Amino acid sequence: MKSQIKPICGNERVKLAQVVPLESPFSIFIFPTTFCNFKCNYCGHSLGHAKMRELYGFSPMTMEMPVYRKTIEQIAQFPDRLKMLSLTGHGEPLMNPRISDMVAYAKKSGVAERIEIISNGALLTKEKAIQLDEAGLDIIRISLQGLSSEKYEQVCSVRIDFEALVDTIRYFYENRKKCEIFVKIMDIALGDGEEQKFYDLFGDISDRMHVELCKPVYEGVNYENVTTDTDRYGNESKKRDVCPLCFYMLSVFPNGDVVPCDSIYKPVLLGNVSDATLLDMWKGETLRRFRIMHLKRKRYDNAKCSVCCAPDDVSHKEDVLDDDASGLLLKFDEGCRT
Repeated sequence: MKSQIKPICGNERVKLAQVVPLESPFSIFIFPTTFCNFKCNYCGHSLGHAKMRELYGFSPMTMEMPVYRKTIEQIAQFPDRLKMLSLTGHGEPLMNPRISDMVAYAKKSGVAERIEIISNGALLTKEKAIQLDEAGLDIIRISLQGLSSEKYEQVCSVRIDFEALVDTIRYFYENRKKCEIFVKIMDIALGDGEEQKFYDLFGDISDRMHVELCKPVYEGVNYENVTTDTDRYGNESKKRDVCPLCFYMLSVFPNGDVVPCDSIYKPVLLGNVSDATLLDMWKGETLRRFRIMHLKRKRYDNAKCSVCCAPDDVSHKEDVLDDDASGLLLKFDEGCRT
């Protein structure tokens, strides 16, 4: 088997408590679209647009190129390059017809060390794969929803040609110039004894692969029999009072709204790229006060943060700030009147 079994792309991390406050975010997520072609039964999209609007204040939309270009131009104003720009977020990025152009524009701008996409792969064609590779995509993470057409129909209410998907991934792997291919699957999308089949199918046509554990990400979705004592990578999970995401990342929704994490909940709106810059938002009072709220262990005072599992699910051990919160508060609390 050629592929490495590793949980994430790029897991060389610094200890966050030792480097914050950061002059520039480590990562920014730009959401090319928040529409999705799947309704996976563990995802908020399974609830339908009306219920998502009720629970999350979420209405799907697609980012237009002027908003995207403005966002990239604003990222270029940070003093440091991003470690990662992800063209991903609460939708299927390949549903945006300009996704290859988006990759190319970001690559030409030089704003990030690596550019990645997370996709379910169903809309990936051999032509699209080559376009993304030639545009300069560094990593594509393909999230599988089963190992058969029947399983896809069961998990995401869409029947795809699974053999064709495998063939496209193989073609991408064998013909790409640079782009790394990371294939992952949720444990709940595997049948009994299928984990080895997953490794056998993709072990020689991917660079990295992993089985992730399903966690209760979306309020209102039924997560019966889903355990919460580990994170999605299988590490022991301890309840965290301080969410580290807002200390090292930003996300930009399709309409230009900016939030301090990639949660669907929008726990605080920092502004919009049409009327403020990302640099000003990163250094601004709204984000500073939001961080102070977390450092004061008042995460659950925010209605959106209180139902979000991200601090316990996707935060790596190097990111944990709970033990350092008191000391960090002195760095962020100067002049605060809360």
